[in-house]
Amino acid sequence: MENSELTHDEFDEIQSLKVIQEMIQVSRKKIRNDGILLIVWGYAGSLPDLIRYFREMLFLPNRVVYLLKFADPVLPVLALLFTIYYILNERKKVVTYIGASLRYVWFSLFGSMVLVNLILHNVTHEVNFNLQHPIFMVLTAFSILVTGVILRYKPIVWGGVIFGILAYCASFLPLIDQMLLNGVGWFLALAVPGHILYYKRNQ
Repeated sequence: MENSELTHDEFDEIQSLKVIQEMIQVSRKKIRNDGILLIVWGYAGSLPDLIRYFREMLFLPNRVVYLLKFADPVLPVLALLFTIYYILNERKKVVTYIGASLRYVWFSLFGSMVLVNLILHNVTHEVNFNLQHPIFMVLTAFSILVTGVILRYKPIVWGGVIFGILAYCASFLPLIDQMLLNGVGWFLALAVPGHILYYKRNQ
C-alpha cells in the first residue's frame, strides 16, 4: 500500500515537471514569435525619423518628398493596427504573464510621454522640441530596457542602454540630428533583436 502511494506521488511529481517544462517551452516559443512585434515597431520607430532626416539633408525631387511625407503618420498607424490584430489573434491561443506585463510597460510609455509634454508646456509655456525629443528618447530607452529585463533577453537590454546613451548625446544636437540618433536607436534596440528572436522561433 505504501509502495503504491509512493509510486503515485512520484508519478504526480513527474507529471508536474512535464507540465512546467511544457509551459516554459510554450512561453519561450511565444516570446520568439513576438519578435515580429519588435521588428514592426523597430522599423515604425526608426524609418519616419530617418526619412525626415534624409529628406532635410538630401536634395530630393518634389514628388519623392511628397510621398515620403506620408511615411511619418502612416507607418506608426500601420504598426498599431498590426499590433492590435496580433494581440487579439494570439489571445485566442495563449495568454502569458510576460505578454500582459509588456503591454503595461508600453502603455505606460505612451501615458508618460503625454504627461511630460503637458508638464513641459505648463512650465516653459512653449513647445520646445529640442528639449522634448531627448526626454522622450530617455523614456523610450527605459521602456526598452524594462522589456529586455522582462524577456530576459540581453540584446534588448543593451539596446535600451544604447538608446539611453543616444538620448544623452541628442541633447547636445539640433533637432534634425536628434532625429537621426532616434532612428538609429529604434533600429538597434528593437529591430535588430527582433530579427534575431524571430529567426530563432523554430529552434
